[in-house]
Amino acid sequence: MGNFEHIFKPLKIGNVVVKNRIEFAPVGPLFSSNLPVSREHFEWGRQIARGGAAIVTMGDNAVAPFPGSGGSGVLSLASDQVINPLSVFVETVHRYGAVASIQLSYNSASSPTKMNGAEIDTIIHSYTSAAYRCLKAGMKMIMIHGAHGQLISQFFSPRKNLRNDAYGGKLENRARLVSEILQSIRDKVGDRLAIEYRISADEFLPNGLQIEEQIQFAKLIQDKIDLIHVSAGFLDEDRTLPRMIQPAYLPRGINVDFAAMFKKNLRIPVTTVGSLNLKMAEQILGEKRADIVAMGRTLIADPDCINKARRGQEDTIRPCLRCNTCIDRTHSHRLPIRCAVNPIIGREAEFVNRLTSPAREKVVVIGGGPAGMEAARMAASQGHEVVLYEKNANLGGNLRIASALPFKSDMKTYLDWAVRTTMKTPGLTVRLSTEAKPETVMSEKPDKLIIAIGAEPMIPTIPGIGRDNVIWAGDIYMGARDVGDSVVVAGAGLIGAETTLYLAQHGNKVTLIDMLTFEEINAGSPYISMVALRTLLRELGAEIKTEVKLESITGTGIVIVDKNYEKIRIPCNTVVLALGMEPRVEVVEKFRCLTTNVIAIGDCNNQRGNVYRATSEGFFAAMDG
Repeated sequence: MGNFEHIFKPLKIGNVVVKNRIEFAPVGPLFSSNLPVSREHFEWGRQIARGGAAIVTMGDNAVAPFPGSGGSGVLSLASDQVINPLSVFVETVHRYGAVASIQLSYNSASSPTKMNGAEIDTIIHSYTSAAYRCLKAGMKMIMIHGAHGQLISQFFSPRKNLRNDAYGGKLENRARLVSEILQSIRDKVGDRLAIEYRISADEFLPNGLQIEEQIQFAKLIQDKIDLIHVSAGFLDEDRTLPRMIQPAYLPRGINVDFAAMFKKNLRIPVTTVGSLNLKMAEQILGEKRADIVAMGRTLIADPDCINKARRGQEDTIRPCLRCNTCIDRTHSHRLPIRCAVNPIIGREAEFVNRLTSPAREKVVVIGGGPAGMEAARMAASQGHEVVLYEKNANLGGNLRIASALPFKSDMKTYLDWAVRTTMKTPGLTVRLSTEAKPETVMSEKPDKLIIAIGAEPMIPTIPGIGRDNVIWAGDIYMGARDVGDSVVVAGAGLIGAETTLYLAQHGNKVTLIDMLTFEEINAGSPYISMVALRTLLRELGAEIKTEVKLESITGTGIVIVDKNYEKIRIPCNTVVLALGMEPRVEVVEKFRCLTTNVIAIGDCNNQRGNVYRATSEGFFAAMDG
């Protein structure tokens, strides 16, 4: 167990004993559309359970028919039809010594104030029936979702519940619905199911639920539950989203103190959640600030991380970037879950029986960025002989630049892991400080050639672009030069916004400009991350101008044209370009005809590349073809 003695202590939750203190948080993978459990669910659960988690929670499940047409990927627990397939999920999880759990939610467009008695009875009946179906399917545990502005938490909120009957007004009345739901479930299932209740310790909203009243609420219901799961935030309010699902710009574990406060005031075990990794979990448990640590993204990035920790192999754990690709796909776009660093996530059913390639091939990879490293590692793991060419002295490519800023430590941790793992992969030869040329590649006699040479900064043709006061954002990241007190950053996408954040944090007066609207700019990046970035920029006083065109650069500033065709002069010491990257198409073409199997991946194949595209394309280039 190495340095993780507290993590691997069993715990009794109700009548259920869990083998360790790590719970897979309730992530909704969106594999279904208001239909029974799918093969994707089975294999998704298998990966997490086999990896060592004590509790595997299936997230985002409706206890009543989903309002509107279908559930957009949400699993329905509203009929007995779910019992049979759900039992297969349970069997799959339990065979690895984990406990299967499932999150129960009630979705409604109505408000607590407007609901009549019959509707309230329907809510109670829906939860009770769904819980009983879970028991019939073999579940040992359920989670009642009362956090993040769920309907049942709105009943407790004085901000949302304006009733003046038995379900409104004083604290005990506002808590009545949840109390009746829990009692009804207990009457139906007894102690055969352990019940976990999820709560937002603080909604971070004016007149919203706050920690003191939530602790009082928890005291009222603790005799009816076995575990309380302490989160934070309100799903329908953008400003609270980064506190609920912390992106890389916020510290890890910022909600742990809430769990510690619940633990001091309650008799039942407490779960904490929010950007936690195994090292932090061990410390939290050792300090008795929580009894269970729930993780979503950490286990998505590497489902086997708990087993690796048990074996003392912490340096092999694939780190999470906290880029929120997973959350953005499911919550913003209602698409099946994917991970930026783990290409198998969401595709487990496709690869469950995938064997290594029957024919050993010679594979040459050109470029040691994230795409090239992923392709080289996977090709070698398939039994192929692999040679990776990198013209620089170090692997990493543009990821070295992207991870250089202080608040990109998650990216730097991933980069270090990727380089370390690539260099140690058996069957993979890495040639550093060696530029691949057509004749060099041909001498290797490759069966497959994978080109991952990245991209270069986009430099527009505008007056003054070659002046000494113009610099590329990447050079800022690498500390190439001083920019002076006043800076204009051209390009408000992820790179430009991060550059502006870095400069503003260091006291520079920064103006961020872009031709597009915020909606168009944000469309290419995970929504919660952009909400956090924009919020931080406003707090630091950065000025943001959208729908303007950079017309020219002078020795003392820039000239922009707004949507009304008015020219505006902005004085500054330095102009920083963050206008995106251009694929190295001409270089790629030099290698296209060298063999019959040539694949271009990563930034050299995309106008707007990112780590998710790089690793996915690298993975499939190695696995297919």
